[in-house]
Amino acid sequence: MNPRSFYISIGLHLGIVVLALVGLPSLNRPLPEDQPLVMMEIVQTVPQTNVNEGSEVSTAKQEQQAAQRKIPPPPPPPPPKPAPAAPKTPAKSTPKAVDPAAEIIPEKIQEKPKPAEAQPPVPPKPKPTQTAAQKMPTKLPKSPPKRVNKLARQNELAKQRTDALTGVMQNLAKAKAVNDDAEKKRREQERKKAAEKLNDSLSAAAGDVLKAPDKPVVGPLGLSDIDRLRAHLSKCWDPPIGAAGSDTLIVDIIVSLDRDGHVLSAKVDNNLRFNTDRIFKVAAEEAIRATRECSPLPLPPEKYEQWKSFIFVFDPRFLTR
Repeated sequence: MNPRSFYISIGLHLGIVVLALVGLPSLNRPLPEDQPLVMMEIVQTVPQTNVNEGSEVSTAKQEQQAAQRKIPPPPPPPPPKPAPAAPKTPAKSTPKAVDPAAEIIPEKIQEKPKPAEAQPPVPPKPKPTQTAAQKMPTKLPKSPPKRVNKLARQNELAKQRTDALTGVMQNLAKAKAVNDDAEKKRREQERKKAAEKLNDSLSAAAGDVLKAPDKPVVGPLGLSDIDRLRAHLSKCWDPPIGAAGSDTLIVDIIVSLDRDGHVLSAKVDNNLRFNTDRIFKVAAEEAIRATRECSPLPLPPEKYEQWKSFIFVFDPRFLTR
């Protein structure tokens, strides 16, 4: 309810009450002719406050007073009765008018601290920038891990490529080594086969010790002469032991003698195998050493033209010590 209308309503009710108390009892009585008019003014005292709406209260009071002035003044009451009635009306009306104002004023006085509350929000404004600045470092470090991950990935890929290349090179080296070994074995087998064919062609039979010389001879050597020569060379010959196939390894030595049976030269017949086969080379060197060490050889001088140059076959199956 608007305070202004509230005060106007109070003023009207008070006027009606005053009219009822003062005017109605004296309607039937004759008014005195020379009785002076008494003007009564009701003033309500309200404590002054610093509330902004004080002007509205004062304007309401002024309107109430103006309304009371406009009411025609009632005839004065008789001396005994109207005197107590007049003071009662302001006493009853004043608390009713003052109490609402008194209740409203304290509530509005408490609203004064509001301007002080509006000041604190001003300093916290830079906080978002600080928090944002503090949060930025947490987001920025995300880029270095990506670079680190990229570098690590590149290093890993490079390592994998290196390992792959190393593996390929190792495989190629192994394959090359296997091929080299296979080629070497194949060549050795071919050389052995060629040497065996050559030996087979030079040996007329397994038990023959002497082969036909390049020049025709006067007469053949007897078995006694061959057995004597074989027994003599067996004393100086040490066949290789422990080598693979040494018990069947045959070495042909070309021997040249003088008339007294002294060895002029002794050389291996198969130079190709001598230069390629290590085991054969060892056996051939041992045969040459035995031939030179057993010089002179026991051969008949009258048959010099037959034995001055011949090939002696060192065969472990027929030479015994």
